[in-house]
Amino acid sequence: MLTGQGVVRAGTLLVAEPGSNRLAIIDTTSGKRRANVTSGDGPRDIAVSPDGRLALVSNYAGGTLSVIDIAHGQSRSIIQLAPMSKPLSVRWLADGKRAIVTVQGAASVVIVDVTSGQMTARLGPAAKVERRAALSKDGKFVFLAEPAGGKIIKLSLANGETAAVSENPAQAQAIAISPDGARLWVIDRGEDLVKVLDSGTLELIANLDSGNLPMAVAITPNGRFALVSNTLSADISVYDTATLEQARVFSTRSVASNEPAKPDEYGLLEPKRLAQISIPVAIIAAEDGLSAFVMNNFSGEIIRFDIFSGAALRTYQSSYKPSAMAYS
Repeated sequence: MLTGQGVVRAGTLLVAEPGSNRLAIIDTTSGKRRANVTSGDGPRDIAVSPDGRLALVSNYAGGTLSVIDIAHGQSRSIIQLAPMSKPLSVRWLADGKRAIVTVQGAASVVIVDVTSGQMTARLGPAAKVERRAALSKDGKFVFLAEPAGGKIIKLSLANGETAAVSENPAQAQAIAISPDGARLWVIDRGEDLVKVLDSGTLELIANLDSGNLPMAVAITPNGRFALVSNTLSADISVYDTATLEQARVFSTRSVASNEPAKPDEYGLLEPKRLAQISIPVAIIAAEDGLSAFVMNNFSGEIIRFDIFSGAALRTYQSSYKPSAMAYS
């Protein structure tokens, strides 16, 4: 039986808001926005640098990356990715100077020098569809997965060669690597499954039942639990990573907003709040290993939950239909 209590610690939430092409910077202690930073067109993913100072935002429609100074709440630069287009997943490399970005065009992945704003490598086969990415713990490989459906690919960052391919395809909405680097967790929303793969060979270890339409996965920093947000069943599945058993499920419908409905930036009045409609999409495991941030579509609310009790610790307000979030 899970027992514990999440502790709310000071930090910063970064939320991509594609409706207004901006990045919201929210203080987790006060719950207030520190800044709204203009991004490029159609922000889709966010990655925080290893030192926590910079954020990279992939601007899917604009074909660019935004480099954001988190502490000052300012845009530092825009990196052009042409002739590549539609950047989706972005991940920092361990040196804190370079990042990988999944793109469409003549390659699957590009490596970007963030300081110079230049692409230093183009790797992998030509890509015509969206691809999600996760990095191996040694930084030598990138795992690529297609939300539309396809096999998982393990790609060498040294030479762009394919190191392994999964036996079965998956409609992989999200992927995450375990802290020890041994296992890859893949959300297959087409089959309502969580697939656990060996990160070396990409052989299937287990198929785990999830809720209705799983959307995202996060693993606690201590590696003990994997958290999966289930969109249509409006709940979070918590898995024990050692036994691969589902330890508990808690609903995200239990939290009602304290704020009355009011028009958003589109002028739309939202009569239903989180208590009536909850669509959990993104999830981040907090640094304490006991709690998680869950982002809800349409209500725009981000709830920090204790993953043991399912109790809500704090509510933060974003805008209508945020597309991604990150924590610093």
